[in-house]
Amino acid sequence: MTELKNKYGKWALITGASSGIGKSYAYYLAEKGLNLVLVARRIELLNEIKNDLTKKNNVDVRVIIADLSSRSGIEKVIIDCADFQIGILINNAGFGKTGIFTNNSAELIEDMINVNCLAPTLLTNHFVKKMILNRKGAIIFLGSVVANLPVPYMSLYSATKSFKLALGKTLWYEFRKYNIDVITVNPGSTSTEFDGLGIKNNNKFVRKPDQVVNTTFLALGKKQTVTDGKINKLLFFLSNIFGSTSSIKLSGNYANKIIEKKS
Repeated sequence: MTELKNKYGKWALITGASSGIGKSYAYYLAEKGLNLVLVARRIELLNEIKNDLTKKNNVDVRVIIADLSSRSGIEKVIIDCADFQIGILINNAGFGKTGIFTNNSAELIEDMINVNCLAPTLLTNHFVKKMILNRKGAIIFLGSVVANLPVPYMSLYSATKSFKLALGKTLWYEFRKYNIDVITVNPGSTSTEFDGLGIKNNNKFVRKPDQVVNTTFLALGKKQTVTDGKINKLLFFLSNIFGSTSSIKLSGNYANKIIEKKS
């Protein structure tokens, strides 16, 4: 039970912790005895999780209400965690929007890049410095299958996840000499609030957040990146066989049909 705590430290920080995969990370780590810093915008949900976790587990849970689409929100997380030795950083927060690229407003584009790219970059840059001094720690990036297999009509989301994947892979190499484990986890269709193209409504192979979390910790310290679920691994394999152009055409044709049904 104390294996993760001994290896990485007593505190874990989870962004996007109010629901879905982030919430599942919180429950998993609390059961392992780690203290938690939970970051999200919805205070009611965070407090519910905090109360439940502290009731079930002998852990300390702190809540930070922050909007990671703003620089001030990112800085708030850094300031509020000044007294904590964060041993595990889980860059889970993110959001996406489907549809034609030109329908995205400038504000939405900026917000998505800030939440999906800027926030994990700045938080990692800050918290890894103490990990380096302590010669231990873990950084987890939540990517997506669309990071390696971009989907038209999810163009911006795909691009932000590709950024996260590239960042995670390179930092895996940079930080391993400091005994810091870095991994990028690539879920596919998962039962969360983000519905994507509505695939989960038609896909009997939809994954659960707990499965993504289990996949993460089975691979952490062993791999630089991991894809969750056999179907998603198969998609990666097939995309390599058919090539990127053919794969994007296939996914684009499918996405276009979904978009037309919604419109």
